[in-house]
Amino acid sequence: MNGNLLKKFVYLIFHFFFITSAYADAVYDPATGTITLSHVLAGDGSSKTESIYATNVQITPGAILSLGKAWPPYIHPSPWPSEVDFYDIAAQELKISYIRTADGSIELNDVVLKVDAVSGVGFSESIAPGIADYKFRYVLDDSLPSEWRNEFEQIMNNLHRDIPIYAKSDWYSMPIFAWKSDAERPLPFVSGGCICGGGEGGHFRWMSLEIPASEFEYNQIHRYSIVPHEYFHVYQLSHADLPVKWLMEGPAATLESIYVQENYGINYFSSAQGPGLSEQVRENTASYESYSASGGEADINYSGSVFMTLVLGAELQKQDLSEAEAYRKILQDFFLAGPTLENWEAKFLEVFSISVDSFYSAVKTYELSYDAVLPSVDLKLSQIFSN
Repeated sequence: MNGNLLKKFVYLIFHFFFITSAYADAVYDPATGTITLSHVLAGDGSSKTESIYATNVQITPGAILSLGKAWPPYIHPSPWPSEVDFYDIAAQELKISYIRTADGSIELNDVVLKVDAVSGVGFSESIAPGIADYKFRYVLDDSLPSEWRNEFEQIMNNLHRDIPIYAKSDWYSMPIFAWKSDAERPLPFVSGGCICGGGEGGHFRWMSLEIPASEFEYNQIHRYSIVPHEYFHVYQLSHADLPVKWLMEGPAATLESIYVQENYGINYFSSAQGPGLSEQVRENTASYESYSASGGEADINYSGSVFMTLVLGAELQKQDLSEAEAYRKILQDFFLAGPTLENWEAKFLEVFSISVDSFYSAVKTYELSYDAVLPSVDLKLSQIFSN
């Protein structure tokens, strides 16, 4: 696809958006040989170049590079929002998440093809270099009060600004389902608070924000803090899908508490996470690598995983790093290094200049309390993610 064709793609800049029934998923018309794409993001996976976002784009496909599998239509009942497709500028390939014919006789996912021509566009605008282009699609249930909806959008805008996520060909869009727990779930397979996937949802992933009704009744800050926690999981997964519990949940819950401190003036570390500390975190530190081995009482509200994260922050500051630099290594640099299950210990040593075994030994020397390791109240996410 050349630059002129690319310029026809569309973007609503600075905003996440609602997907409405005005658009369906990608539709192939055998009679004309054209494909209509409801939403398309074009980028190269970096923060260095312009991206383009588009809606209602008609294309003539070129060579088909790969076809996904046929998939039942029940994955896309309302209110599942229309998929976003991705045009990889560097590879000049279009990845279509879900495509069908108007009569439903053909339904496929993950179709990759070349584009011969763009014959029509509904609307377009570019995303400047350095502006996050990962696309969240909101599905906010009517059971949620307007106050929560407004605060949710403000939180997402803050996170989008301070912790940008850049789209790439295998990680570029996700729906967010949010509802009050005493209301009906938006879809049968959507529940809890998580980044979820699989099952009836097929190969797609989504963010689930089931907000307990009691949190509105008792004005509990968790009704908001869950948003930065789950957002940060999307950031982590954009760089590394690492099945090491404390290194995924500890940083996410730590960031959650830093966000709460910065924006609401509440010490969520001490009020919600610290009280659940278990001696297991010092007696069997390695068990916090596993969700099952450190489940239940051992890691209430991820208290032990957060403790390890805060201890790591303290240990890094002993290396003459500033507080912001220490937490930048934990919350940003480690994930940018691309740790995997096979290499995470080597990456740990590379980024933190301390081996995993040495760190676990250090954890055992700390008092079982957050008091000596809490981040300062002035620490801000914009300082941590400044580069």
